[in-house]
Amino acid sequence: MIEIFHIILGFSSLLSGLFIVLTQKGNKKHKLVGRVYFLSMLGLNLTSFGIYKLFDGWGFFHWMAVASLIPIVAGYIAIRYKNITAHYYFMCWSYIGLLCATISEIFVHVPVATALLDNVAHIDTLLMVCLIGFGFYFLPRKQSVYVRKT
Repeated sequence: MIEIFHIILGFSSLLSGLFIVLTQKGNKKHKLVGRVYFLSMLGLNLTSFGIYKLFDGWGFFHWMAVASLIPIVAGYIAIRYKNITAHYYFMCWSYIGLLCATISEIFVHVPVATALLDNVAHIDTLLMVCLIGFGFYFLPRKQSVYVRKT
């Protein structure tokens, strides 16, 4: 049952995060959907601590859930203190981490992706490295567009 909540919260995080990436920042819609993203991510990480089928106990993905809590909580704290630049970076890295986790889950659970991974070694890792590289390249370049000067 916890897996179903985890999946629902995962989709909610992906969709609300995508909405925030694609829309104007700082308005009421951004703030509302940002709260949905924050709560969905919080729930997603917390529910992951109750899933033990893959490792029969605490495993790598549990540690990644702990790591995922850091930028989401830091982004929340940053916006509470009106530090827009820190909020921007923490939340962007939170979403990039979510996308990497989604790629990982797809290559573990989706038969077509698993078959592709059998034929193209480390394609999942390559996709994640590309996402992280994208973050390091584009986030500083887009900061002036999304972060207002105060």
